[in-house]
Amino acid sequence: MRIALGVTLVSMSCVGALVNLAGAATFRIEPSKSSLVAEIFRDGAASRFAHDHVVQATNFSGRIIFEPAVPEASSISVQVNTATLKVDSPETRRQFHSRGEPTSADVSAIDHNMKAEGQLYVAKFPLITFLSRSITSEKDDQYWVTGHLTIRGVAKLVRFPANVIIEGHILRGTATLEFAQSAFGYGPYSALLGAIKNKDAVVLHIDLVAIRD
Repeated sequence: MRIALGVTLVSMSCVGALVNLAGAATFRIEPSKSSLVAEIFRDGAASRFAHDHVVQATNFSGRIIFEPAVPEASSISVQVNTATLKVDSPETRRQFHSRGEPTSADVSAIDHNMKAEGQLYVAKFPLITFLSRSITSEKDDQYWVTGHLTIRGVAKLVRFPANVIIEGHILRGTATLEFAQSAFGYGPYSALLGAIKNKDAVVLHIDLVAIRD
């Protein structure tokens, strides 16, 4: 199935000894104020009988080092506990206007399939991680983030735009990232010989709020 992970990423990796980090600040991601939601969309000849899905991270952590004057000195790292991913919360479905109305039995089956060996295999791969590699400034408060997204033990280089705002000791970063499930070694959910299935593409929505240490 698809995992949407809407991600707001604020900053990117350090360039080592070539960069002066004196002006950099460290922020701790606050999960209770942040949101990581993946959208997964229905597909197939019988898609009208299926549902779109939303998958929300409920247990995650991370740190951001941010230097607005020297974006290349910034970095972000995020770790998501895969066993605690929450599928098709009614509130989140309403927020993203997800199509279809899965029953509680549907949600239980979707959760089981998503976490099983054929997909995320959470028993073997308990974490989804992102580690920035570089960041460049696009214009005021807008950046390009490049880094490694690791799912199911497979790391892929991804690049996406992000918006960052700092107010006092609080940093907020937002972004949207799209990736293919098949790139990470597993395929989207499929049933009835493909008549009901999910699209390969996943849209991750990121909204991270971080508190300065």
